[in-house]
Amino acid sequence: MTPFELENEEGLRLRGLDFGATLTSLTLPVAGERREVLLGCSEAAYPDQQVWLGAVAGRFANRIGGAELVRGGDRWPLDANQPPHCLHGGREGFHRRTWQIRELEADRVRLALLSKAGDQGFPGNLRVTLEYRLEQSDLVVEFRASTDAPTPVSLTSHAYFNLDGNRPDGDDVLGHTISLNADHFLPTDPSGLPLTVTPVEGPFDLRHERPIGQDWLSHPQQCQAKGYDHAFVLNGPEQEWAARVVSADRQLAMEVYTNQPSLQFYTGNWLAGTAGRDGQILRDHDGFCLEAQQLPDSPNRPELGDVWLLPGQQYRHQTRYRFIRD
Repeated sequence: MTPFELENEEGLRLRGLDFGATLTSLTLPVAGERREVLLGCSEAAYPDQQVWLGAVAGRFANRIGGAELVRGGDRWPLDANQPPHCLHGGREGFHRRTWQIRELEADRVRLALLSKAGDQGFPGNLRVTLEYRLEQSDLVVEFRASTDAPTPVSLTSHAYFNLDGNRPDGDDVLGHTISLNADHFLPTDPSGLPLTVTPVEGPFDLRHERPIGQDWLSHPQQCQAKGYDHAFVLNGPEQEWAARVVSADRQLAMEVYTNQPSLQFYTGNWLAGTAGRDGQILRDHDGFCLEAQQLPDSPNRPELGDVWLLPGQQYRHQTRYRFIRD
């Protein structure tokens, strides 16, 4: 595994690995101290952890029902790594691959990956480039991809954030406040597969700032998932923030901007027992994810969007995480 490190004049310092194109650390100065805002573990532990800690999810983020693709008269069985579904591209998905570091500068890195036809069952050779860069107070994540045969593509960063600082004695993220620019979300069945697009209501109405832990587990959907693990269908154009989260100590905020149609808001409901840094053992809800992506299960459900990339087309995904210090 080869590490990389970026830093800019605003004091953002990003560390990562070529394995899984994984983000291992993001620190910045807050109130006179350097604050760690990403969950991570020791470098040697990344191949063993099972929660996509800081890694890229692909070839298709989230779940594909029945671990099968159907298009026209063709069918492709996929790796059913979360039976009976395929989750985040399969057990040997992009989070388990060694990406090539193609360019490395002080504040940006470009990585590349070739996913060959048949990879985890997906059709087509997919060529992917990924750039992480630091622009003032933004962490920018940008994917591009092309294919030689029709294939569904949805890539995302599975970074877990804790804006209060990821400390062994620190609090979970339920004291953070969140706003999401989404009038609709996707409730799920007990296996995590989405149902139909539904207006937000109760604790899923996050259009106005609300503590993550307010009315915690008061909704059947939250009880089923052990918290939030749902796709929110975004309202606004790319220039409007899609999400805004504020730390419990109110000293740091993060805004998310993306050109993707949804954000998967996940409150780390299955983190317990995962190795963290410096001997720390993570607990459920120690971090949250805001995964910009296409809608889950959309390859087989055209009403959720056309996610098939065709030869001659280019997949482009850009997400910005903007940090605002009080």
